[in-house]
Amino acid sequence: LLQSKFPGGNFVPVATEVVRVENAQVSQSPTPMHASDNLKNATPEQICRWLSKRGVSKASIDVLQREEIDGTFFFEESIGDVRNILRGEGIKLGQISKIVSSVEDAKRAGSLIF
Repeated sequence: LLQSKFPGGNFVPVATEVVRVENAQVSQSPTPMHASDNLKNATPEQICRWLSKRGVSKASIDVLQREEIDGTFFFEESIGDVRNILRGEGIKLGQISKIVSSVEDAKRAGSLIF
């Protein structure tokens, strides 16, 4: 169609059908999880993926996966308990600091971004 209207144009067809889309919403950013609802319900896999994106090491992530640490653990335990339990599992102090900081940030912000 375009080539008939613009004979000098150099067009490459990419579709054979045009579909009309109405009332569509397109998300341009990752979906936030609200900490009050979803941090507590986050699975170990979601927590590990989120913390991995926040710079937590693979070794620490492996421990969290092995122990099936989920959102309930981070949401319901005190920060002191979280630190002590993670240290007892052999996670290094620097990594514990990153984990705790990430959880505190999520609680303050009210959301996690996966």
